[in-house]
Amino acid sequence: MSLLELLQLPENSLCADCGQSEPVWASCNVGVFVCLECSGVHRISTIGKVKSTQLDYMEHDLIQFMQRHGNKKAKEDYEAFVPPFYYKPTEKDCKVLREQWIRAKYERQEFRSDKTSVYAVGKSY
Repeated sequence: MSLLELLQLPENSLCADCGQSEPVWASCNVGVFVCLECSGVHRISTIGKVKSTQLDYMEHDLIQFMQRHGNKKAKEDYEAFVPPFYYKPTEKDCKVLREQWIRAKYERQEFRSDKTSVYAVGKSY
């Protein structure tokens, strides 16, 4: 599957973090497609390398990685246990709200499917 075909899949047609349409950046370490604003947060955090899907060369291995992961799988893995009270940013939100969400989601992995969250099990500390 080509990079263009991956971007045309319905699950990759929106930014993985804020829902903005037509994301043109790839977060290479987690395998998601994101918008320009969210790509900036990925770039400055420990999440890692970001590439433009329009300007940068993507190696075949990276395209295969993006195909195996993508926005749908990332949502299933990284957003499995998002508490109902947790604010998920939209494309209209400021950088601070996006950064809080992205760091919680990827860096701290607070909502992972393979991790029991204190929010998910109702414990208080």
